[in-house]
Amino acid sequence: MLIASTSDIHSPKYLTQFFMAYNNIRNVKIDLFLLAGDLVNEGEYNHFYPIYDVLKKYTTVAVFGNEDFTEKREYYRKYFDKIIWLEDEVTKLDINGKKVTIVGSEGVLEEPTKWQKLNGFDEEFYRKRKEKIFKMLCEEGDLKILLTHYASSFSTVVGERKSAYPQLGDRIIEEAECLPHIAIHGHAHYAKITFSVVRNVRVYNVALPANKKIVLIQTF
Repeated sequence: MLIASTSDIHSPKYLTQFFMAYNNIRNVKIDLFLLAGDLVNEGEYNHFYPIYDVLKKYTTVAVFGNEDFTEKREYYRKYFDKIIWLEDEVTKLDINGKKVTIVGSEGVLEEPTKWQKLNGFDEEFYRKRKEKIFKMLCEEGDLKILLTHYASSFSTVVGERKSAYPQLGDRIIEEAECLPHIAIHGHAHYAKITFSVVRNVRVYNVALPANKKIVLIQTF
């Protein structure tokens, strides 16, 4: 199975880079396309149409990022309905005869930003979300994937300022009792290390600004 994954397109900011990256893989047989959030700038979902026109022919699963504003997310589900959108949810797919379980969430921050704290996304909010992710990760599947926007391990944000790590993600992979086979995230634009293995979990930071390409992941 071949998975293609990217995030942080922030359309229209990196839209040209997305299409340049896509042109390099357009003739590759992709079984599953995963989007790890921050697809447009400031919730302007209209800028997602060109990306959707390309990805709607694939089996595509996506999570939202902090730039995919909460109040606009219903429009993604309505106008881009060939994509499976996950918000603290699990979807199970049958791909090439294999049961693929995808746990999807915007993810967890170790330290919320000041704006988030003022708007109800405080430490307690993320604690509860983290517990829910831990529970969902105990779902069964031949291939289990954790798909988040925020980093699920700090091993793949190296290159960012260390002081910024708590606002880039959390140590989900290091702490979870039930583990996925693969963890995919974005958000860390300036990471120099975008792949790591943590507790036998392959962790990928697929942020387009960090990778300069769409990341291909071979499984079975």
